[in-house]
Amino acid sequence: MEKVGLPIDYILIFIIALRFIPTLQIEGQRIHEAQLARGFNPGTGFVGKIWSVAPIAIPLVSNALLRSNVLGLTIDMRGYRTGKRTHVCERILATRDYAVMGMLAVTACGFAVLVLAQLM
Repeated sequence: MEKVGLPIDYILIFIIALRFIPTLQIEGQRIHEAQLARGFNPGTGFVGKIWSVAPIAIPLVSNALLRSNVLGLTIDMRGYRTGKRTHVCERILATRDYAVMGMLAVTACGFAVLVLAQLM
């Protein structure tokens, strides 16, 4: 996404949102089960579904805000917003690199032949 030209802030928001979707789903299910264990009965039908949202949404939002606060502090401590960015350079292989890989492949094949010859 950075190669397309999106700012790093938007990329970070997108990645964090994708990361926390499964966590929020699992936590919402646990909160729902806890409410049912406490005897919460919202009723049936459309009105019952509306009433069942508040006892789940309030603790879920509270926990999400707590996690976002911790995550924000972590991002600040790691220095994501300093403005100084380093990029990993893509390595371009030279002729000598291919020669070394070829020698390693020949050596590995020779080793495999020796091991198989000893087994037989």
